[in-house]
Amino acid sequence: MAKTAEMSNFTFKMDKTTREQFSSLCNELGLTMSAAALALIKQAVRNQSMSFSLRDENGFTREEAAELMRRIHEVRNNEAVRHDLMET
Repeated sequence: MAKTAEMSNFTFKMDKTTREQFSSLCNELGLTMSAAALALIKQAVRNQSMSFSLRDENGFTREEAAELMRRIHEVRNNEAVRHDLMET
């Protein structure tokens, strides 16, 4: 008979809207939220990576958002350099 792995609980908090959206997605895929989360965790451990991008609500990576903020700061403080387009 196969040995059953010892199980433990893992609990975390999320906002109500995200929970409802995740629950709806899982239902559409025929999964429980627990099964979906466990599948994502097992895949991350197996691959030693996470196959999703960490982007903000505007679709920017942390580095892209920082560069955009730097450029906005330059424009607001009249520090931006104007470049003319050159046709070749």
